Amino acid sequence: MRFDEIISREGTYSEKYDLKEEKFQRSDILPLWVADMDFEVSDAITNALQTRIRHPIYGYTTYSKEYFDSIQRWMQTAHDFPIQKEWIVPIFSIVTALNLCVTALTKEKDAVLIQPPIYPPFFSAIKRNKRTVLENQLVLKDGKYEIDFEDFEKKAKKAKLFLFCSPHNPTGRVWEREELEKIAKICKQNGVIIISDEVHADLVYEGFYHIPIAKIDEAKDITITLNAPSKSFNIAGIVRAYAIVQNSSLRRRFFEVFQRLNLAEASLISQCATIAAYKQSDLWLKELKEYLYGNLLYLYERFKTMAKIKPLNMQSTFLLWLDCTELCKSGDDLHRWFIDEARLGLNPGFSFSLKSDKFMRLNFAVPRSCLIEAMQRLEKAYKELLLDTNNLL
Repeated sequence: MRFDEIISREGTYSEKYDLKEEKFQRSDILPLWVADMDFEVSDAITNALQTRIRHPIYGYTTYSKEYFDSIQRWMQTAHDFPIQKEWIVPIFSIVTALNLCVTALTKEKDAVLIQPPIYPPFFSAIKRNKRTVLENQLVLKDGKYEIDFEDFEKKAKKAKLFLFCSPHNPTGRVWEREELEKIAKICKQNGVIIISDEVHADLVYEGFYHIPIAKIDEAKDITITLNAPSKSFNIAGIVRAYAIVQNSSLRRRFFEVFQRLNLAEASLISQCATIAAYKQSDLWLKELKEYLYGNLLYLYERFKTMAKIKPLNMQSTFLLWLDCTELCKSGDDLHRWFIDEARLGLNPGFSFSLKSDKFMRLNFAVPRSCLIEAMQRLEKAYKELLLDTNNLL
């Protein structure tokens, strides 16, 4: 596959590139932020889209049997998760679903539980809908984030809903069966519904194994699983998402709000891309993960020369979580240093949790040459910083 190829995305309505100057106030930034990849998609997806586009009528669309079949196939082959067609609920997007789950399954001021540091829309889905945020802070121990289950259980007694991220963004944790069983047990005992965002499930590295929490017996009737081929196959700009809901009563409550707001309409292009991804792109994904892991090993090697920046041991995703606590006193100063001195556009840790303000998130789903350029910039800025007598941001 052609993962080393540099493909310009300037002028393609790319959020990552066409908004970089507006976001970082510099035109010379190398953007390593938005969670999409700078790789061309599989030939199967391109061919499927081109074939359909050649048919010159693009009218109202319905969901095909093949669409549902493709999701069922993928869940079975990739995650050993046999699902029934009626469990699948097509949705507009995962972020939309997070918001609508909050509004449909809770009332104003109800408490919703999350595990920071966490993908920012988890916070906004709660706050914008006037619910109460309950934070079960993940604990960093020996380079790995763990769940404080004593605190989780205490918070679960107050919560109506738990927004779960599995695998976890930004820490890259792949949750183990024992952890999932504890979560399921606590949530079931306290009547907490689990909304599990599993969009990174396919991007797990060798030695780790993603288990959908809905496979856990105590979780299957209280879980809404959200997923999409968007991250795995780099089609976030055209693809829609889907939910898997085993409990029929919960499924009706969930689907009703999408139907009411006309957010369950079928997308022609999205459907074609999803089928091609899930039925014909297995080899592409396998080779992608090998390339991403090579990028990750390269980064680990380069960061050995920058002792004050500690990359976590990532178990999944193409997003590297960097611990910069020994480099800075202020998260704002750290963010500006990456922009102004290293000329790199990363996601600042404070957007994932105020307590993670001395962390940064780096998207390494780029051609290796781009990553080499990024590390050269960072290493130069780092060496210059060490020459400063303060030696700390």
